[in-house]
Amino acid sequence: MRERDVRNAIQAALLATGAFSDVWLSGLPENYGGAASDLTAAAIEPSGTSLTAGWDAQTAGDLSFTARLTVTLLARHNDPQLRDELAEQLLDYLHNAINGQSLAGYTLPAKTLVHSWQWQPPAPPERRIAAVVSFAYLITWDGFDISQ
Repeated sequence: MRERDVRNAIQAALLATGAFSDVWLSGLPENYGGAASDLTAAAIEPSGTSLTAGWDAQTAGDLSFTARLTVTLLARHNDPQLRDELAEQLLDYLHNAINGQSLAGYTLPAKTLVHSWQWQPPAPPERRIAAVVSFAYLITWDGFDISQ
């Protein structure tokens, strides 16, 4: 299991909606010199992972991990009301694209969801929503293959 595969799957799912001008796998648009004409975008950044179950002093069986990442949604429009409505629509697209999915064939569908979000202060002509996505996956003791 590679968490980057999950991030790539989220990127592909968001781009497939047709609602996003671009989706970055790290960093925000200021890191890329994004054009002001890009009305909608998202940035996917890993937040952390923790072991949630499986350690019982044995070296066999599955280990259960829960990971979180932040998807920052960006909407640009000169009209403040339309900008906020567009940002909220992007949040809906994110929910529809990943909630309940097995991302990259690794994540447990019942534990793959947008679990919280925070509206960021507007910076006209832009509004951002930082959404926290959580997902869980299982890995065997010998499943930490770093050769790929």
